[in-house]
Amino acid sequence: MLDSYFLKELEDEEPGFNEFNKKWRLSGIQKIYYNVLEKELGGFGSSPGKLIWPTGVTTTPEGDLVVKDSGTGHIQVFNPDGRPKQSFPYGFEPIKGLGDITCMRNGVLLVTNGTKIIQLFTKDGELIHELKSPKINWPYSYGIAVLKSNSIAVSDWNSGGKINIIGVDWRMNAVLKTHAIEGFHRPVRVAVNKEEEMLVTEGQLFGRFQGCCIKVIDRKQSVSKTIGPQYGNKFTFENPSGVCVDHQGNVFVSDEAQNCIVMFNPDSSLCAVVATHGLQGPSGLSVLGHGLVAVADCYNHSIKIFRYR
Repeated sequence: MLDSYFLKELEDEEPGFNEFNKKWRLSGIQKIYYNVLEKELGGFGSSPGKLIWPTGVTTTPEGDLVVKDSGTGHIQVFNPDGRPKQSFPYGFEPIKGLGDITCMRNGVLLVTNGTKIIQLFTKDGELIHELKSPKINWPYSYGIAVLKSNSIAVSDWNSGGKINIIGVDWRMNAVLKTHAIEGFHRPVRVAVNKEEEMLVTEGQLFGRFQGCCIKVIDRKQSVSKTIGPQYGNKFTFENPSGVCVDHQGNVFVSDEAQNCIVMFNPDSSLCAVVATHGLQGPSGLSVLGHGLVAVADCYNHSIKIFRYR
């Protein structure tokens, strides 16, 4: 299902934008595309392939797109062509939309749902295990990411939020230890770049609180950089939610309040808004390769795939 779209290349803009765009070439991008909608999946409904409030999205090693659909409590799997492939329930969710999904290198899906339990599924829907332990003591799990050490990072979404690093024995599916990194305000989702830095979005619930930014955690597990709320004269975050990183290290952030996707180059010295058209509550993000990024467009009950290069 292809919607009509329009294309805006920064190189077609005024000379200032030409100079701005040349610097992006250092991060593997020749041209930045704006609002190029390649494909839209889903649509409101509970039948296979339909979605109600999708909030999380990830990709498998085979290229399948996996969606955490909060409204139906199901995980939906689409093949690389966008056709529905599999659907299965993930169970109890105390607060709708609170939780995330990611995929390990072996294809195992990790799902958080706002509780102290982390679920492990095969992509065919078999529940392998539930990670739970007395060592896990946070009230609200939200975003989840896998570190190169095979530990996992889980955000604790509350007013005194933390990022919890969980060491796991994957042979026994047992929690070995946990460590909390403090100093966050409503941390939502987490992504990891090739330098093993963690990027954390700090979102909002109602009104304005502290946060509205991206915090970067270095390999020593300290906050080394904050991006936002205001970025120069170009952009101000209001409610950042999803975050992901492509193979060149470019960072993508969805802002639910401004209904857009913003891209930063690896050192965050440049930014560009790559999608605004038709978004309502953009949430989880995932890079698909070949210059494409997928977003869970929550209130449009769909997954939208945009081209950015």
